[in-house]
Amino acid sequence: MKHIRMLLVMMFLGALPLPCFGGDYGTLTSAELKAMIDRNEPGLMIIDSRSQSQYEETHIKGAINLPLMDMEQNPALPEAPKAARLVFYCSGNT
Repeated sequence: MKHIRMLLVMMFLGALPLPCFGGDYGTLTSAELKAMIDRNEPGLMIIDSRSQSQYEETHIKGAINLPLMDMEQNPALPEAPKAARLVFYCSGNT
């Protein structure tokens, strides 16, 4: 739980390859993420950690909503292929 919170606070956009918590992580610019989305990069999973209402207002194309509060209560990540690249984003105020 502490690891997930730290990841979300440290980055606006970050990438975490699976296996979970076993790989390197880093940051992406919005232009880099847009390019990944535009080329339909295989294994890309975008996770929006903002509240449901913020997600409903606007979100990145293809993102799934998994609010930080939900992750704190249940730190299990959504099922993803082993080679998936997870990208978390938040409002920056989380």
